[in-house]
Amino acid sequence: MAIHFLVAHASSPQIAGTLMVSQSRPLQKVSEIIGLINYYHDLPGILRYMVHKTDIAFEGEVPDVFSSLGEPLSGFDLVTKHWPNGFSSDVYSVILNKTLETTGTVSSDPLQKIKVPSVEAQGDDDENAQARLLKALKKFNISTLSKPSHFRDFQVEGGNILNGHPLEAKGLPIGLFHPVFDSFEGRIDSPSFTATPLQLSSARALLAASQYLYGKETGAGGRTETLKPLLNRLLGVFIQNSGVLGTHSDGLVQAQTGGYQMIMEVKNEIGVGGCDPSIQGAVAYANYWGDDRSEWMTRRCCCPSMILAIAGPWMCILGGIMLKQPVIQPLTPFFWFGDNLSAPLHIHYVAKVFASLAMSLSELRNFYDGLGMPSDIPRNPRRHLPHPQHFTVEKQRVDIEYRALVVPGKAIYRAVAQPEDGEAYKIIVKFAESYNALAHRLLASMGLAPELLFVSSEDQEEFKVARRIMVVMKEVPYKDLSTATSFPDCVHKDVSRALSALHQKNMVFGDLRPPNILVVDDEKGRQTGAMLIDFDW
Repeated sequence: MAIHFLVAHASSPQIAGTLMVSQSRPLQKVSEIIGLINYYHDLPGILRYMVHKTDIAFEGEVPDVFSSLGEPLSGFDLVTKHWPNGFSSDVYSVILNKTLETTGTVSSDPLQKIKVPSVEAQGDDDENAQARLLKALKKFNISTLSKPSHFRDFQVEGGNILNGHPLEAKGLPIGLFHPVFDSFEGRIDSPSFTATPLQLSSARALLAASQYLYGKETGAGGRTETLKPLLNRLLGVFIQNSGVLGTHSDGLVQAQTGGYQMIMEVKNEIGVGGCDPSIQGAVAYANYWGDDRSEWMTRRCCCPSMILAIAGPWMCILGGIMLKQPVIQPLTPFFWFGDNLSAPLHIHYVAKVFASLAMSLSELRNFYDGLGMPSDIPRNPRRHLPHPQHFTVEKQRVDIEYRALVVPGKAIYRAVAQPEDGEAYKIIVKFAESYNALAHRLLASMGLAPELLFVSSEDQEEFKVARRIMVVMKEVPYKDLSTATSFPDCVHKDVSRALSALHQKNMVFGDLRPPNILVVDDEKGRQTGAMLIDFDW
């Protein structure tokens, strides 16, 4: 399937092109169109491009300036919402228009300046997207929107709480943006972390109470009010009854500054109440952080919160952050928090989960109390960027200035590296589930891959971020082969050299496709060879 598109700057056409998309894997969301165009054409300042629908004839004359582009489309809209009958081969279906922007400049070397998209401008885009979503949310109360039919309509119509429901409504891993989530999961995974005797005793009482059959969900003698004092003791917090207009959860834990450490939603049993408590928790998260009283914090941080969803004797712990849209992801599965005769040690696992949650709530309290008060807080333009802010090269600290995602929806960033001593330079920072650093370094030593600077799994602390390896490499001027119909012999030769070098070390390149082959140019723009990228195997 062909999608004809135009790329414009300040409404003046710059590029005309065609995307070829497999019929078996159609595009789901508008953001995927942006990502593909950027992937093939490496558009600078991609965050400043807005998507517009058009029907300019493909064979006709394209105007020098577009007089009116209309309202831009949301990147999270479904493609079928705007092109229900698919894309016509007779017209340009899409215009990507880059608005005028200010740019910052960072010195690199005497021959080059690194121009980067304005992070302040990106912050404006994020706030505008947040405002549109929160305005849509205010039309509903939490219990209404959490019901499957209403939530489905809200998501399909572009509401987009990114909780993975449906599949297309997914965000980047929340652990990239605040360390509290990795810490929570890491303690549960660690064999050395255990609950205290008091926590184990408190967990036994909670498990017994959770298995009781209650006649009602709320009020005296109901499930919620019975569990609260037991949870308070186990977590070392006070779960309060409070809410904001249109939203009243079954429990909240707040810091002194008002930051939401935890939101709790309870259903008496699975299937009772007409909605999933995890969805209700996601909607509640968006509503609480969308309240005007929280605006100063949403301008300062990514608003990390824990969400405790309970349905009868089953529970799930989720995490939430606020980026352009709320991103909600499960940190545990829904699991039985009752006595399990088939697994005598299950009580120790449950106590361990709650012990880790207690520490996370303490970490969040310290985080929010450390923000200061509203009058003291300017906007933080980097609040929606990954929290690792530096790496080390030969024991020297190198600070990272993130600039933009390379492809929307993938944890790969263009950035600028600033050593303690020395000139700034361009880098790519990616977060990969696996990475063959040995293969990358082998080819980099031969000039057949970008220079690899840092791999977190090789660091002294051997850390991961959001269960991913942090990889830093130098960015090189390139053109990939995604749309090339032919290329010179020097590219063939370098690819063959790279594969032969790997084979001699008993390695096979795991993903040899045109997008993973970069054509290298010399200073005069002549193609002189090739490099391989993407060692996520």
